[in-house]
This record gives sequence, C-alpha cells and structure tokens, in this order.
Amino acid sequence: MAMTSHVPYILNFFEIHAADLPVVGGKGANLGEMTAAGFPVPEGFCLTTAAFRRFIEASGQGEDIYALLERVDSGDMEGVRRIGEQIRTTLVAVPIPEEIVQAVQNAWQRIGSKHAYAVRSSATAEDLPDASFAGQQDTYLNVRGLDALLDAIRRCWVSLFNDRAILYRSRNRFSHRDVALSVVVQRMVLSELAGTLFTADPVTGHRHTLVIDASFGLGEALVSGLVSPDSYRVDKRTRAILEREIAEKTVAIWPDPGGGTRQEVLPPEMRTRAALNDAQILALADLGCRVESHYGQPQDLEWAIAEDRIYLLQTRPITSLYPIDGLASPDGTLHIYFSMGHQQNMTRAMAPLSLSTFPLLIPFGHEPGQFDNPYLRTSGGRLFADITQPLRHPILRRGVFILTSQFDALAPQALRLVMQRPEFRGPHRMHFSYRFLRGVLRILGRVFLGLWWRDLSDFVAQTNELMDTFIAKIRRRFRAQPPGKAQIQEMLAAMGELFPFFLNWVPEAAAGIAATRLLPRLARHWLPPEKVESLTLGIPGNVVNEMNLSLSDLAALARRSPVLVERFKHLENDAHAWLDKTAQTEDGRLFLKAWQEFLTRYGARGPAEIDIMMPRWYEDPLPLLRVIAGHIEKETNSRIHFTAQAQAREEAFIELLSLAQRGLMGPLRVRLLKRLYHVLTTVGGMREHHKFLAVRFLWEVKQVLKENAACLVAEGKLATPDDIWFLTWRELLAIWDEDATDWGTVISRRRADLERYQKLIPPLIITSDGETPVVRYQVAGAPPNALQGNPVSPGVVEGVAHVIHDPTNESLKPGEILVAPFTDPGWTPLFINAAGLVMEIGGVLAHGSVVAREYGIPAVVGVREATKKIRNGHHIRVDGNRGLVEILDGVDAAVEENTSARQGQGESDAIDNILNG
Repeated sequence: MAMTSHVPYILNFFEIHAADLPVVGGKGANLGEMTAAGFPVPEGFCLTTAAFRRFIEASGQGEDIYALLERVDSGDMEGVRRIGEQIRTTLVAVPIPEEIVQAVQNAWQRIGSKHAYAVRSSATAEDLPDASFAGQQDTYLNVRGLDALLDAIRRCWVSLFNDRAILYRSRNRFSHRDVALSVVVQRMVLSELAGTLFTADPVTGHRHTLVIDASFGLGEALVSGLVSPDSYRVDKRTRAILEREIAEKTVAIWPDPGGGTRQEVLPPEMRTRAALNDAQILALADLGCRVESHYGQPQDLEWAIAEDRIYLLQTRPITSLYPIDGLASPDGTLHIYFSMGHQQNMTRAMAPLSLSTFPLLIPFGHEPGQFDNPYLRTSGGRLFADITQPLRHPILRRGVFILTSQFDALAPQALRLVMQRPEFRGPHRMHFSYRFLRGVLRILGRVFLGLWWRDLSDFVAQTNELMDTFIAKIRRRFRAQPPGKAQIQEMLAAMGELFPFFLNWVPEAAAGIAATRLLPRLARHWLPPEKVESLTLGIPGNVVNEMNLSLSDLAALARRSPVLVERFKHLENDAHAWLDKTAQTEDGRLFLKAWQEFLTRYGARGPAEIDIMMPRWYEDPLPLLRVIAGHIEKETNSRIHFTAQAQAREEAFIELLSLAQRGLMGPLRVRLLKRLYHVLTTVGGMREHHKFLAVRFLWEVKQVLKENAACLVAEGKLATPDDIWFLTWRELLAIWDEDATDWGTVISRRRADLERYQKLIPPLIITSDGETPVVRYQVAGAPPNALQGNPVSPGVVEGVAHVIHDPTNESLKPGEILVAPFTDPGWTPLFINAAGLVMEIGGVLAHGSVVAREYGIPAVVGVREATKKIRNGHHIRVDGNRGLVEILDGVDAAVEENTSARQGQGESDAIDNILNG
C-alpha cells in the first residue's frame, strides 16, 4: 500500500489495535480494538492521518492554514467563523492525491463495491478518557459508489476545520497542528432499529444500571435529536429489566436506495410501539457488559439491528461520570459518601498533599501516626466522608440529616432516596466506649452551661489570645528543626493536636449558634419577619466580618490621601512591586503600616484556603488591593453599615422585650430572652474560629514545606518547588531516603490528573457504585423557565449577572449579581459590590449565605448548574424570598439535563450553545 513516513494510507479494521490511535484516531482505534476482540463490528477500513497530512500537503497551503488557526481567539466568535470558512473554501476544492484514491479503491473493492458505506471522521484527540470530540466533525451515511465515497472522505477531512471543532480545540488547549484526522469507512448497516447504550447511568452515575435508548430506522435520528427514543434500564448484575419508557416516535431516518438518507413520518400504529422486545434488550445488555469488561471502564456504545442481528458501530468512554476509584465498598454493601468540599464551601479539586492532610487532622477513626482514615476517602481530587454507619444507626441518622441539611437543604431527601436500596441495609457496627460517651457528655455539659449559665463576656478575646499563643508555639516547634525528614515528622505530630485544641471553645461556639436559632424562633411570636432577621445581624466576634471591617478601614485610610487614591486607580499585576513603589511616599508608608497589620492577622487566608497548595494573601495580595480600590471608588464604609445593623439589632431586641414582658409569664420570658441575647452577642459570631485557626496552622505548615521543597530541588529529587504539592505526606517522608522512584513521572501524571479533575463537578452525595441521587427544589407557582434553589437571604433584586469561578482573577462591579459555584472566606471581599448572590452549592449556614444576610443582599443557593445556565451580562432577577432566579433576557434557561447527559455526553451541545450565543 502507499506510504508516507512509513505509515500506510489505509489500514483495515482487522489490522488496527488500540495503540494505533495516533494514526487512526479514537474512533478508528476503538473499531479496530473491537474487531480484534471479536465483537460484531461491520467491516471497514481507515484512512490514516498520513493520508490526511498528504491531502493538506497537496493543497500547498498547509503552513498558511495553521498560521491562521494559531491566531484564533476563542472569545471572538465572528473571527472563528471567518477563519473557518476561509480554510474550508480552500480545502474543499483540493483534489485527493492519486495514490490515496488508488488505495481507497482497493480497500473498497475488497469489502464490496455494491455495499453502502458510512463515512465518519476520527480525530487523533477523539474519544480520550478525559475529552470527547463527539459530533465535532461530519458524518456521511449510505454512501454508494467510488466518486461519492471520495467526496465524503474529502468533506470529512475538511470538517476538522468547522467552527465547532476549531473552537473546541482552542478552548481545551489542543494544538491545531497536533490534531490530525483519520476517516473511518465502514460497511453500512441498513438497520431497522438503532440507538445508544450506556453501561452506566449517565444521569445518576449508577455503575450497575445500564441504559439503552432505541428508535426505528438509523441511529442518526436519535443522535441528532430528531426523535425522543424509547429508554430501557437494566440491572447489569441480575439482567433484570428495571424500567421501560416508551416514547412517541414520530419520525425515523431510513437509507435511500440511491444513496444518502431520507426522513419519514411514522404511521400512527408504530409511534407508541416498543422499539425493542425483551430478548433484544437483554442481548444488547449482554453486549454492553462484554464491551465494558473488555475496556475496563463504563462505555457509550452505538448499535444497530438489521435482520435480527446486532451490530456494534462504535464505543467510547463515558467522560461525564464522576470517578469512584477511591470509593469502593469495604464490605460488599452499599456505602454512602458525603462531599467534604461542599461542607467547606469549596468544590475544586485538590492536589495529593492537600488531600492527604485531612486524615491527619482528624484524630478519630485511626491510630496516631497512621496516614489513612477509613472514614475519609478521596476520588476525583476531592475528599468524601463515609457516613454509612451513622446513617444505619437509628438515632445518629437524625443528626446526619440535620447536619447535612445545613450545607444543602435537599441533602436529607437525597440520602433517604439512596437508603431505600436493599444493598444499603446492614448493621451499623457502631459501638461507643465508656470513655468516648463520657467525653461527649462533658462537651454537651459545656454547651448547656454556655447557653444557660456562664458569663461569656470576655470569651472571644480570651479565645483569640489562646489561638495566637498556639500558632506562636507551633511556629517555634517547626523552626526548631532544619528542613528534612525530622521537620516533616514534627509537622505530622502537630497535626494530630489541632482538632483537640478546638475543644477549648467549640462547645461555647455551639451554644452561640444555638442562641442564634432559638432567639429568632421565640421572637416570631411578637416581631415582624424583618425585625426577627435583624436580631442575628451585626454580631461582634465573627472573624470574617472583622476581616471585612478591617479592609474597609484600610480603604478609608487610603481615601484620605489623593496620592493613594490615584495609586489605587493604577494597580499593577505584580502586587508586591506596586506595594514597594507605594512605600516610597509618606502617605504610602502610613498605609503600608496598617496594611502589614492586616496581613499579620489575615494574610494566611485566601480563596479555596483549605487547599494548602492555593496562594494565600501573603503570597498574592492583588485580590485584596482590588477590593480596597473598589471601596475607594464606591466610597463605601462597612463600619457604618455594621454599626447600623448592630443598632437595628439592639432596637429590635428592646422592642421584643417590651412586647414579651406582658402577661403572667412576662418576667420569666424576659429573663429567658435576655440570656439568649447575651449568648448570641458574646459568642454567636464564633462559628468561623476553628476554620480560621486551621487556615493559620496550614500557613505555618506551608511556609516550612516551601523551604523543604527548595532543598529537594537542590538535591535533584524534585524538578520545581511546586512539585511538592503532588506528593503525599507518606511520600514526603520517604523521598529523603528514596532514590529508586522516578518522582518526575509520578508528579507529571498527577498534574495531568488534577487538570482533568478540575473539569469535573463533584456530587454532594455519591454511593460506592457511583450513584448520585437526583433531587431538585420545587417552588410552587414558579415561572416555567425559572431556576430554583434554596432562599437563604431575603429580598428581591434585578441586575446584571457576573459569573465568577476564580476570585483571584476577577472582580465585581458595583451593583452586579455574583453567580458562583461556591464561596468561602477568600471570596468575601467581592461581596462589597454585590447586589445579590446565586450559588450552585450551599445551605443556610454556608459561608455565602451568612455573608449575604450580613450585607442584606438577596441570595439563593443550591441552584444546580447556575454558572452554566446564566451567562455574563444576563439580566436576572434573584428572589431570595421564594428561592427563584429568573433570566430576563428572553433566553430559555430550562435545559434538558437528561438529553445533554446522554447525547454525545453534552460536549457538542455545549459548543453549539457557545457558537449560537
């Protein structure tokens, strides 16, 4: 056969294996692999990437084409269209080189020149484990004759440069030069029935449920969305058919005798007829299970049935499933896991060192010195808590429902849904020692005393001093050892001491939280809702509020100086250089003194601050400087706002006392209310103290780790200092003595994993078999296209949406509505300009919810896929009273999630949405 650079222009399916992906693309490699494995794949051949590159070479304009593509701006839709059209117009007129024509003719005649063929593209970056190029290039069906076949091949090559494909590669950072195109030519199955098969449920993620979609005629009608298919669910373990959904199938696509396809309206008697009988369903299920077993991971298959024979047309990995590699059941029963990222209001993936830190911080569930904790699992770069045993306990499950509902109001409903499955049943195996129960009772006793008896007037100040002393002691301990194994061991020992140290104030903080719940509940009998709400605002002692007030003070200080006001109008990306220049003025030196005091207190904080790898404000202060600049420009003063809230709280409480003192029980009620108010105003703001200490502790750890990283680089064990974040603590101990391991290869793989994991959306709840229960907010009388969530801060606001994923790189303009996947204290500075808040995760006690109430802005949280359905610049209405978010631009926000999950795994649909803007 004709060759270019030792790669043939043509490879038959039986000559192809998985390793041939670079020359036949993902689709071609899969077809060859399936053929070799003995699956019922129709015959065919692939034009390799060598043929594609020879075609581009024959155009004489290859360098010009790639030079154009390298200048593509993925945000310039018109530019993408213009460049794509220019390239396609050039290539569609290029003749196919004669040697390729001859090779195609030989392969075509071998299989049979009288047959019809399907001609599909197969990109070299297609159907990869972490990327799906499904639907990016063109497909031609029922192609008959050599001339039609060659024309279809040329058009497939040219389709590598359609608008969607160019945009997809640009946005996913695939090099245009590196992505070549193979063309799959496959004998056409003139099917009576066709469809798709997912070996795991793409909506719920359930790994034991297989989903088959089927329609009459060719599968093109289903894939292109022309028809609603029948849907069948099968239990892969028992082969029981769990569910049948028979759709009304109004049309079908059939092959035309002269070539091409035709669309026909189905007769009424066929429209509601089941496409598949039980024998066909089970035969397809068996085929799907065999394909999944061969590839070792869930697969998305395309199949066809002709003359009672099943054909396998294509398979590729299901890239939309959340990985469960680290969530296997330890005992064979169904286990339920809760996302710790949701609990911490931070759902981004973390590097291995951060993930391996958390089991060390939690002192129960494992022996001291052990690196693993059976109750904490990692998967997809996130941390999950195994809550199976407490959910099986008849008493503790109530506590789990209450606790998880604070982070998502729908969590208990989702948990009950999964707990109904027979596989979940089993003994709770939870036995508590006398020592443990005595410790719990002691803590509860302190909560009771704090709520009803103790004078807590100076408790916050005492706790702050205690925390400062603890951090100073930790710093001295770490610095007592030079960088190396002994210093790492000292840090490991200190981690086990952090959680017990929290007990110095957590019971009293719990009493404060109880008071913030009890007082408003009692006050509802006498006060209107807006005054009840004001009882819990402007509470002193909250470290997040104090941080924001200090930022406002810095802005007020800078605003006094015209020089500084002008400086803040011209912030530089290098914040440290900007600060150095600012220090050269007298006003700047005064400001920087206050600035350093702020950093000393809060510099360990930052976005995603529970991830030790993420930059702290000490390291990257630019986001803070932008916030101060926003304060200056807007001329806001948070202290005035906070003082007004505190005054409104006092006035509401005085009114409450005057109304509650009436009647025989009045004096007793007043005494009760005064006690609750005392607890609320003294320790009611302490809910963030434990996290604040943990963040400061991790900053001390990080500084020492950076010094160790520099030493490891000097010794040649690490290539760069940042490599340290991709080791675990166990490896960090071993690396000082270990020389055999190729750490560069390990770290490179983990970097790629982290980048892939960042694209995944972690579930709030997931089971050991991958199920993520689907439950949704339901608001009575909601407009048809409204997004629904949990109302956590009252009020209604309309404004321009600003979708933000990374607060370090983006800022909010005054009056914009913040739309975010989550927020944590590192996001708080953005709230000064926010008119409203929409979050994808969170509950009533989530960070964003609390801050929104403090700032008096409407907020709705738990709005699924808000950052996808709402776009920058959309005019939206946020109803924090009912839990509704409406897009007012006339854009339909109601997205069929099942369809997007099951058709091309949503990738091509997403690109279409971008291009159609």
